[in-house]
Amino acid sequence: MVNSVVESTYSENNNIQFVNFNTISDASIQWNSINCAFAGSKNVKFRYALDKGTRYLDVYVNGAKVMSDAPFEATGSWGTWGETTVQLPFKSEVNTLKVVTTGTEGPNIDKITVSPQ
Repeated sequence: MVNSVVESTYSENNNIQFVNFNTISDASIQWNSINCAFAGSKNVKFRYALDKGTRYLDVYVNGAKVMSDAPFEATGSWGTWGETTVQLPFKSEVNTLKVVTTGTEGPNIDKITVSPQ
């Protein structure tokens, strides 16, 4: 993580940890060691919260930008978690995935899930 921080919130007696972007440009989160048995497009589901508006992130796979300004729409509050899914190219074996702010802070991201298309 660069210019991002792990924070916690409590909801219905559950401790939820998430990453909060701290700057509007060049803050990032990176996931390492995403292992894929086969190369090809995968569905990547982001679980996130965003009070209002739309925030955009650039998406990188294995160091290459594969998506510019991926939109994350408001979920209605910082305590309401939503999901968005994008399709991204992965190679077989180990991959990295990184999202980077591009002029707006990002949403609070709780987790990702990678699955076959």
